Amino acid sequence: MNTTIERVIFLQSIELFSDIPSDQLAQIAGITEYLTMSKDEVLFRKGDKSQHMFLLIDGDVVITRNQKANKEFKGPEALGVWGFFDDGDRLMTIVCTSECQFLRIDRLDFFDLLEDRVHLSRGLLKYFVKRIRKLIEVSDEVI
Repeated sequence: MNTTIERVIFLQSIELFSDIPSDQLAQIAGITEYLTMSKDEVLFRKGDKSQHMFLLIDGDVVITRNQKANKEFKGPEALGVWGFFDDGDRLMTIVCTSECQFLRIDRLDFFDLLEDRVHLSRGLLKYFVKRIRKLIEVSDEVI
């Protein structure tokens, strides 16, 4: 995933970025960093500072909380989103269960981009509203 075009196409497959125009995604692609991690390597731990968002390109990860596996993910998926946006500590631990490839986005670089790009902000707002609606629907089923 070396070119901007490849990264833009990948970003379009991530729900978080699905409502953002391609020209804005190209700017996000420009601040991403490619990295690989080995099986059993920890992406981040509960309590860590949230300085990056990770976009799982390929591989498998498991999210654990209180030493219990909560959910498994395969790429493509955005990981560490909530802490990335609210500057809170990580709420869960994520461990690679296979070799994984990621794009990493630095929080400060991202917010510099966000400051004067309205289309980017609108797309992100749509994503968060959708997520909140899903949480409300799930909580209504539980109540």
